[in-house]
Order: sequence, then C-alpha cells, then structure tokens
Amino acid sequence: MDASTVGQTTVTVSAHATREQEIAILDSIYEFGAEYGFKPFYNKANDFDYRVRRKFTENILQTNQEYLSAFAHSQRSEGNTNTQQIEAVQSALLVSDQLSGDSDTLAIVDGGEQKAIPFVKALSGLQTDLPVVAHCLQSEYYYPSALLADLAASHLAHSLENGEYDYTDPLLPTPHAKETRNSDWGKAFSGLYKNNIEYTPAELPSQRGNSVRERICCWYDGAVMPDRGAEVPLSDSLNPIVGSLRREGFEDLARIIEQL
Repeated sequence: MDASTVGQTTVTVSAHATREQEIAILDSIYEFGAEYGFKPFYNKANDFDYRVRRKFTENILQTNQEYLSAFAHSQRSEGNTNTQQIEAVQSALLVSDQLSGDSDTLAIVDGGEQKAIPFVKALSGLQTDLPVVAHCLQSEYYYPSALLADLAASHLAHSLENGEYDYTDPLLPTPHAKETRNSDWGKAFSGLYKNNIEYTPAELPSQRGNSVRERICCWYDGAVMPDRGAEVPLSDSLNPIVGSLRREGFEDLARIIEQL
C-alpha cells in the first residue's frame, strides 16, 4: 500500500498480487519505463515530474489494473486534514475489501511502525480477524507491487487535484471513501482510538539494500526494511534471481537483471 497527497487531495492505493504476479508487474515497469529512464529498485514516482511520467504511468496502470484498488479524499469537501488518519482509514478499507477470508495475505505498510499501528487499529474497526502485517521503509524500492502503488497513488492524486481525472471513463476507479463508504469509514475511524489493539510485525527477514542489486536480493528473499539499522544481504549475487526468472518464462526480464 502507498499514499500520495497533492494539494488537498489524498489518494491511497493497494496493489494486491502474488509473488509470481509481482514478476509480471516488474516486467511491465521495466518495459514502459525504459523510454523514460525509469528504473525499478532505484526510482520512485516523485523522481520524475508528473507531466514527464504521465504517459508512462498511464501505460503501467492500464496494464496492471487488475492488481489495483484506490480511494480518494478531498480536504476541501470532506474535511479532516490529518493525512496519517486518512491514509490509515483508506488503507484499512482497501485491505478489508481484498481479504475475502484469505489467511495467507500479507499486508505491507509503506513506512515505519508509526504508519503500521494506525492502519492496524483502523482495520480492527472493520473486522476482528486481522491479517499478517509488516512495515517497510521506502517499500517502493523493495517490492514491485509497492512501486506500482506508489506510481498509481501519485498519478491519481495529481489528476484529481488538477481536475484531469476522467470520472466517466477512469483509468482506475478512485471513489471517495468517506462519501461512498460512510458507515465503514466511521467504523475504521473509530478503530483509530482503540487502546487494546497491538501491532506485532510479521516475522520476515530484516534487510536493507544500499544498491539496486542488494534491493533486488531483498525482494527475492522476501525481506523488509523495518528500520535503517537493518543489515544488508550477505550477497548481492543476482544469479539465483536470473535463473528463477528464466524458469518462469521471463527471458527479457532475466536479461535486464543479469546486466545490472
């Protein structure tokens, strides 16, 4: 999950994908990003001006629509200027919609523990069974699905704030949760004030990548960077990843990774 605030518009996006589907997401980002010099595990949305990356992002969103869900919030018409609360509530609604009783779901919150705790509390206002949750600083540098959410949130926030969002034929439907899901919004918002909800991060490998190669290894290992004190991977060899990509049929992507 990731969120972006532009002016008085906050958009939160979740990208829900399996580990195998993430490979296809990564492949598409490399494909469409090549013309613009956009590099996964190195770049994020805000590295490029909205106008410069607009067509690139639109292609990415169109290709990966099936993985994306989004909500928007306007401070002008809906009040509440606390973006952390807005993001937590919107994220809770998105994740609650996608769980569907899937006990294997892992929700990765972009940011530190201070972002994960409000999310878990908001989600507790919607349901009693909570998914496994982890947090990862700068998750867009580590997971292709998180980068997809980062690109989508920034693009949608800009287009909504600038009046360019196409409500009749949207690239990605982005309803205003407080308006369209008012009852659920209230439940999630009330959850923020619960004192009996604890956040226990998922037991995932804790790693930090200082280079593109190291961050790719972190992704392959299923690691997160919960804090900046995390250790770097023992090796930055990409051979296991390249071999895995070839076995999955992603020869072009394997060649790109091999040359890094």
